[in-house]
Amino acid sequence: MINISPRRKPNLTTAVSVTLSALSLMLSCVQSATASGGSSIERQPLVVSSIVPETQANPPGMAEGSGVWVNLWNYPKTDVEGYCQKLYSTGIRNLFVQTSRSTTEAITQPTELGQLIEACHKYKIRVIAWSFAELKSPMADADKMIVAARFRTPSGDRLDGIAPNLENNLNKTVVEAYSKHIRDALGNGYPMMAVVYSPLNRAPMVALTPWKVLAKYYDVIAPMAYWNGRYQTVDAYTYTKRTVERVRQLTEKPDVEVHVIGDGMGTRANEITEFIRACRDVGAQSASLYPNQKTTEEQFGAMSRYSDLMPANGRHRLEVLRTLLSRGVVASPPTFDPAKALSRGEFMKVVAHGLKVPNINDSSEAFGYFKRLGVVDVVASEFPEMAVDDDLISPISLEAGQKFVTVAKKAVISQAKAHHAKGLFKGNPFRANPFNANQAQAAPAGSSSSTYLSMNRPTRVDRLFVAPVYAAGETKLLSPTDVKYSGKQHHINYLDAAQLFEDLNQ
Repeated sequence: MINISPRRKPNLTTAVSVTLSALSLMLSCVQSATASGGSSIERQPLVVSSIVPETQANPPGMAEGSGVWVNLWNYPKTDVEGYCQKLYSTGIRNLFVQTSRSTTEAITQPTELGQLIEACHKYKIRVIAWSFAELKSPMADADKMIVAARFRTPSGDRLDGIAPNLENNLNKTVVEAYSKHIRDALGNGYPMMAVVYSPLNRAPMVALTPWKVLAKYYDVIAPMAYWNGRYQTVDAYTYTKRTVERVRQLTEKPDVEVHVIGDGMGTRANEITEFIRACRDVGAQSASLYPNQKTTEEQFGAMSRYSDLMPANGRHRLEVLRTLLSRGVVASPPTFDPAKALSRGEFMKVVAHGLKVPNINDSSEAFGYFKRLGVVDVVASEFPEMAVDDDLISPISLEAGQKFVTVAKKAVISQAKAHHAKGLFKGNPFRANPFNANQAQAAPAGSSSSTYLSMNRPTRVDRLFVAPVYAAGETKLLSPTDVKYSGKQHHINYLDAAQLFEDLNQ
């Protein structure tokens, strides 16, 4: 988290794309077509900062939503309650607090840390410890993180995860020894995030980063996308987007969970907005800002727009996508990237499985089914490309997808009702689980997920939160006329499809 680069101000456009907000609107429209279930992306009004949020179930997750970072020298030591209210009212749901360096005690400020943990948890804000590890003595550095993970406040509260900051001595053997020691001590279920340089950073040590080792031991990879540096001359949007794409390539794990740390060292609101927009477009799961000493009011204001640009459940979308891939609902192409556009045929297949249509094994079968049901012809009246059965590999636009889902859901429900009336089958096939019940795993406690969406991860409901992240005063979804596309059409990608599938399964 060290700033070693002089500042450069790129000339950025401030045009903001909110197409995923439009996707949320699409899915909420789809939801209204049936009386069953509720949407996992439903927007809730923000509770004013002076009111403590209601207690709610705490499903597993790490760093869901926006965050800010605090180093050893900038703990809030007066009016901690007011500081946490400030975080909550601006949509911050993760506070990354430095607990040590290689040259300090494991917990440098235990009293202040305890106060922060208890106040943040009162406002449903995670507190994640980070430490700058020089890795001259990897076991000693690892022990500091273990001590932090086991830290308890006077009332017995604890941290929500750890985020080792790995910038020095990136030798593969050293990093693996350090990481394995922590993981062995804390167990596979403890949430761990690796803070590393962006792979685009041209500092010599960056080339040594053992990406596959990081993907093996850590739940989340958190690259520092500091676009204003002496090693790069790229704008915030481009640098951030390329960073995430490169992390997926280097880990050889395209579904790796990525939390992007943005450059807050002298950056202005327009840059931060472009940074968040890039995180959205590239399918990052969440994002945060590392400020220069303290977060400015302008930066807080920019981060409060987070929910306008990022989905509120980015991590869960990725978990659903992993399930869809493992169950063969969508195919993984040779150069798979979850932010890439999904083919039209695969989209239809996702819709079919989301509506629990039996015996749909490929895109052609999905197209044929919706053709027979009349869905294709209805949608093609507005989007002619949907009627072309020999071009199922082309992407599908957000608008066409919205239309298709709305028409398809109504048609399938009507068909199910007609079959019931004729006594062609018993039960409710529309609500039936399309997957083998014997393969299903129990959903985490407090989760709204269907049983087959569990990723075989231990529950961590005692210390992890998933709270809605919305700017103060935000009370409504954008209407279709409010959507801006930043000069290009948005095509539905794999993560959009996962969100769609989840909504259809409510």
